[in-house]
Amino acid sequence: MRIEVRDVTVSYDGIPALNNASLTIDGTGVVMLTGPTGAGKTTLLRLLYGDLLPTQGTVHIDEVATSTLRPSQKRAIRRRQGIVQQNCKLVSDYSVFDNVLMPYALAGRTKAEATRECLGLLADMNISYVRHKFPHQLSGGERHLVALARAIAIKPEILIADEPTGTLDDVTSASVARTLRTCVENGMALVISTHSSGLVTAFPEATVCTINDGILTVHEAQKKETTS
Repeated sequence: MRIEVRDVTVSYDGIPALNNASLTIDGTGVVMLTGPTGAGKTTLLRLLYGDLLPTQGTVHIDEVATSTLRPSQKRAIRRRQGIVQQNCKLVSDYSVFDNVLMPYALAGRTKAEATRECLGLLADMNISYVRHKFPHQLSGGERHLVALARAIAIKPEILIADEPTGTLDDVTSASVARTLRTCVENGMALVISTHSSGLVTAFPEATVCTINDGILTVHEAQKKETTS
């Protein structure tokens, strides 16, 4: 999935939250968005899955402008994307198991396949112990882990995640980084906003984008040096 942000400005009440930003995501690799709270990171992420339209400029997903997408086309695109929002947006009257099971069911898995894969993913994410709980019974960190599990359940082409480790301790954050590393190795692209220097360090090959006061700066990826 190729996403192109072209000279985009997003304004709220005439005040730019994102100003003349351009970014190309070619469907592979890792993009890390960094910057202070309120800088415009969430605004940029929302543009990438069509939840927000630019005030000026264009966003294209596979060469189609998001401003022209019909509801059915947006749904088709989002089935290819895994999305983790800051507020997680778990279904409140579904258990953790049912929240994570939902993508498997929508993808047409049989009940037996969906159950097996869902239980396996919960185990891999170390959250099997909350599978019978409901969202209101979870800590903030647990909700983020469940939202992440649901987002990567059916191996989307691209994961778009807003502060996925923001409420997690260092040990759990490291575990999430390992899970995301496996996703990348299996061909998933990542676009992640984060305040965590540890998460950025875990992906030295990432393209790092800094946003300050709505201004997006794209830095060259810094790969680990290797010795022979």
